[in-house]
Amino acid sequence: MKMNIEFLDPNQATIEIPKTEPFIQSAKDISEKVSALNLPNQEHNILVKALLQHTEIARQEAFMSGFSMGAKFGADSAKGGTQK
Repeated sequence: MKMNIEFLDPNQATIEIPKTEPFIQSAKDISEKVSALNLPNQEHNILVKALLQHTEIARQEAFMSGFSMGAKFGADSAKGGTQK
């Protein structure tokens, strides 16, 4: 029996990385600290944009690292064990 499996275009696939309550609370704490700096609007916006970009990169890298470890573990387990 043949079966066709349609895969998503990897260039169009997305995975949502949920934000946990501790993450949201931490973002609120940072927001309060940044606001307390009383920076001029332009400098405030530059800082916030940089923080958002950094946070997004960190979250993506953490996800990819965990995904890679899980994939390696799964592949190693399928072979009958784990490799170091």
